[in-house]
Amino acid sequence: MNTYLVTLAIGPVQSMIEAARKTRDLWCGSWLLAESAKAAALVLHKEQNGCLIFPCLENPDEELKLFDQPKHDDANIANILRAEITLEDEAAVCDLLKRAKRAAVERLADLCEKARKQVPSLPFHDELWRAQKDDILESFAAWVEIRNEDYVTASARLGGLLAARKVSRDFLPAATEAEGLGFGIPKSSLDGARESVINLPREKRKDRKYLTALRKLGMSGAEELDALAVAKRRAGDVDQFTAYSRIAADPWVQSLTPSDLKAISVAYEPLVSLELATRVAGNAGIYQSLPYDAQLVFGFRLENALGNVEDAEDREALEALRKSISNIAEKPVPYAVILKADGDRMGELLSKANSAEQSREVSKALHGFARSVRRIVREYRGHAIYAGGDDVLALLPLESSVSCAARLADEFKQAMNGAAEKLNVHPSERPTLSVGLGVGHMVEPLGRLRSRADAAERHAKGDGSESPRNALAIRLGIRSGAETNWRCNWNTSGGAAQDCDGVKAMQRLISEYRAGNCPSRLGYDLRAIAQRQSWANEKGNPLPGIHAAELARTLSRAREMGGEGDLSVDFKSFLDVRAKQTGLAILADELIIARWLSARTQSDIGSLE
Repeated sequence: MNTYLVTLAIGPVQSMIEAARKTRDLWCGSWLLAESAKAAALVLHKEQNGCLIFPCLENPDEELKLFDQPKHDDANIANILRAEITLEDEAAVCDLLKRAKRAAVERLADLCEKARKQVPSLPFHDELWRAQKDDILESFAAWVEIRNEDYVTASARLGGLLAARKVSRDFLPAATEAEGLGFGIPKSSLDGARESVINLPREKRKDRKYLTALRKLGMSGAEELDALAVAKRRAGDVDQFTAYSRIAADPWVQSLTPSDLKAISVAYEPLVSLELATRVAGNAGIYQSLPYDAQLVFGFRLENALGNVEDAEDREALEALRKSISNIAEKPVPYAVILKADGDRMGELLSKANSAEQSREVSKALHGFARSVRRIVREYRGHAIYAGGDDVLALLPLESSVSCAARLADEFKQAMNGAAEKLNVHPSERPTLSVGLGVGHMVEPLGRLRSRADAAERHAKGDGSESPRNALAIRLGIRSGAETNWRCNWNTSGGAAQDCDGVKAMQRLISEYRAGNCPSRLGYDLRAIAQRQSWANEKGNPLPGIHAAELARTLSRAREMGGEGDLSVDFKSFLDVRAKQTGLAILADELIIARWLSARTQSDIGSLE
């Protein structure tokens, strides 16, 4: 018998997660990939109990059970598995990995079938459906024998073999052939890679007998879906997934009176029955005060829906909702945040592991952090989409996003310190968390919102900068097209992330805006000055004399929101000190972003959009 180190990477991440037009696609794609990885991990675990390194679970028999809907606080199983296993020879290893791959494919195909059964009245291209559901995943495996108990060498070689295997692709025949299967059929609207499996001409899509099924799939008149897209729209429990619009509306919902909430709920329930809206039941039920997607509480969404319905019953239900919200003076702010986070120095930490047991210690710490993520994000009124290892993807309201990011950074550092200490890693070289916050309007394409969060995370990583990694970055995008970026490092001295200068400054500015102590235009005025006088920059001096003079002049003329009084002496002093630390341009960006993060209702944004 020989001991082998094996790894299996399951994907593709692009089509499984990133190809998404609705929040539901993003949610469910993440879950489907994790479920496929879980099925593969279960095969390895059953072959040899205790063989798994990544993931390393406290109770694998329970945590690897397959469920047909997401659970509230489960950590996701990452798509790259690793195990140390004893088998007779390489043929046995190859057979094991083939069975693991097959289990992942079968699990995803099963979830696709369950999704299709929820729309039995809708005609499908059956042959194309069968071809696609078994051809979604691409998996890459590698293994290496551990010789002379040299785990370090085997681990390094395994990583290289997997990388080489990923670029040595199997070019299998496509399902679509000229004049054959799938020829002439429109492509899926999610990514255009596969043909649509919906066998229904567009002119028939307003027929009542198909309308309910199409609405269940969230399909607009011109949208097309492949097999994976159908699974993204209906697999699992759709009510478990929280819409971006519900996250954006949450601060407004929290401000409503019980009578207003009751009136909106009474009006919303028929819309769910008509498949014009969806219910929200996940995230441990924290959105039960208004357990709906909340899309239609936004006036522009409601008017658009009214303009597109033809059925009298649909129109009556929408008009009832409009009446229920017409007397509420304040309107919800249509902006929310996508948080994306990734661990720093994880590769360096793993390279210091001299045995599978030491690697498992790191894996246990990562899994422990991942299990805490959903609870933490929920405390800030957000909902975690994905939490696996050191990767986090979540939706958050504007007002709590910075605090949640800091809390996650602290939790990650604390979770990894124990494993790093056992590997004798110096405190200054231990893993940290870089977090990006992408802020955007709910009508923006989901791909753009996700790309903004990706860009914010890359900015937080800060590769090539003087202080890379261990940072928070925010990227604000508004409907006019302008984008504002801001970055700060978490505490490098070992203190809490919440106490770093940048976070404290951002939180102070948010508080001042909410209290009405700062004019909305101040950040934009300071940005104009910084741009106009960029020639005055001095090396080593963040706030040259002319910038300081312009800042003092601008603050002396500034008035509190509404123009009722001068800025307080204390607040002016704070802004002056902050400008000396960062410079006028960065202070302007801080003010602009803080203004948006402070918004709870549409009137808080005012004319800034």
